[in-house]
Amino acid sequence: MKVKLARTAGFCMGVRRAMNIVLDAANAKQGKLYTYGPLVHNPQAIDMLKQKGVEVLADSTVSNATVIIRAHGVPPEERKRLKEAGNVICDATCPHVARAQAIIKKETREGYMTIIVGDRGHAEVNGLLGHADGNGFIVEKADEVDQLPEMEKACMIAQTTQDRKVFLETVEKAKRKIPDIMVFDTICDSTSMRQREVVELAKETDAMVIVGGKNSANTRRLYEISCGTGVPSFHIEDEDELDHLGLEQYENIGVMAGASTPNWVIIKVIDRIKYLLKKRQSRAYRLLERIGEFFVESSLYLGIGAVSMCYTSLVFQGVEPVFTILSIAFLYVFAVHVFNRFNEKLKDDFFDPARTRFFKDYGNMLNISAIMASCAALYLSYMLGITDLILLLFSYLMGIIYSIRIVPERFRTFTKYKRFKDIPGSKDIFVSLAWAWVIVLIPMLNKQIYFSYISIAIMVFVPVMVFIRSVIFDIICIEGDRIVGRETIPILIGPRRTQTVLLVFSAIIAAFMVSSAFFGLVPSLGYYLVLPLIFMLACLYFFQKTRVQSGVLFEAIIDSNFILAGVITYLWQ
Repeated sequence: MKVKLARTAGFCMGVRRAMNIVLDAANAKQGKLYTYGPLVHNPQAIDMLKQKGVEVLADSTVSNATVIIRAHGVPPEERKRLKEAGNVICDATCPHVARAQAIIKKETREGYMTIIVGDRGHAEVNGLLGHADGNGFIVEKADEVDQLPEMEKACMIAQTTQDRKVFLETVEKAKRKIPDIMVFDTICDSTSMRQREVVELAKETDAMVIVGGKNSANTRRLYEISCGTGVPSFHIEDEDELDHLGLEQYENIGVMAGASTPNWVIIKVIDRIKYLLKKRQSRAYRLLERIGEFFVESSLYLGIGAVSMCYTSLVFQGVEPVFTILSIAFLYVFAVHVFNRFNEKLKDDFFDPARTRFFKDYGNMLNISAIMASCAALYLSYMLGITDLILLLFSYLMGIIYSIRIVPERFRTFTKYKRFKDIPGSKDIFVSLAWAWVIVLIPMLNKQIYFSYISIAIMVFVPVMVFIRSVIFDIICIEGDRIVGRETIPILIGPRRTQTVLLVFSAIIAAFMVSSAFFGLVPSLGYYLVLPLIFMLACLYFFQKTRVQSGVLFEAIIDSNFILAGVITYLWQ
């Protein structure tokens, strides 16, 4: 029983760009914000934007506001009317649509009529038609070419989400009717790839689920193409529609989504399909799976990873591991990550429905457990000595300082950052430093090991591992973070650049550990500790290439790198 997600499913480049522009403007909170018409043909996305204060402008009567031109574009006369009303225009027109508009304007100036192969009444087609200065015509299929008036010369373009087969058939017929015709294939590559993949995916599965708005032209075409393959196909807008489709009878289910379908909607659909398919599994298997999910979602597994890293740190420095110190590492990391996950529940509502359900069921119990774990960690640190207690208290204090306002209200015009939490990437830095503080610094000072080269080396290695883990999840959660207005490194510089930074950063640390071991400055264990670093980046690469859905299994694999470090240390010792 498998659920296979198409690689091209979800936002295309143009829609993603438009959504990012709108979310950035909404998070900036600078006056009234409108989109000229629905930003995308997806009801969930429109509802989400409405919650963030973004209204849909049905006409051009608004004034002195910020109006975002959606990816579909608008006719030039509408843009002019909006600007004359004193509005600030923010153009989020898809570059592919803008290219089609530019072609029409150029060919119109040279005396060519315009023929647009597309859907009448569609926002993009209306916008394209507006650039033809009244000399444009719309045809939806090849049969309508005969109804066109006589013309000597014309240029023919396609709606960017048009079915290529329909476009080519229409072009062939138009060439026989019009003596001088220029054809411009303006169908977006993303659309073509999506349409090809839905056919390929249908061959590999027993049923297809097409996710997207019922009024989305490109999603409807995907559904029609899928139906044409003969495979049972279902067009849905959200996960609630899945319950009565009888998907439990199918072994392999393919999922494709339209270009205007948000990632969080796709994730919820896949989560519901997997939930429905679980009914076919044995009770014993479901029980084991539920135990595994609890172990990971509750941060218990991550706490074991902290123990493993603490063990590695002590052995690396030549210190015999002590149960009390290892226990403090487990209790502290478990408690802090439970608190962090509970505070991020708004983002999880969009991005991780499984975690949302988990914290709805176990949230109160976990919060109480985290409080008790914190008290136990403080008590154990007191047993080690007053210095250890003060250091651990300071670590908790930094967690509080991270979330409270530190910039006075009177200085709000000078900076948008009011808390450490608002600074991009600050969470990743604070979390990695907190791990280093508890896993390396406190044990080091307790054993009266002061800053030697070996101690500095492991103090660099541990936070780097934690930092990379944290940023990997930022890359995966980029859509949810942008929705809730949290600036992360991937949002600031982009996911691809972030991956490049992680790769370069990892290469530097790996070279540092290997060269230090080579020259005998650190134990030979330094050679082998590079492996968890490499494996973690390999997991990210695999995730991006295969479009594997993030979830409990992926998180467990990433966090296993900490345990891998401990296993390597144990074998080395």
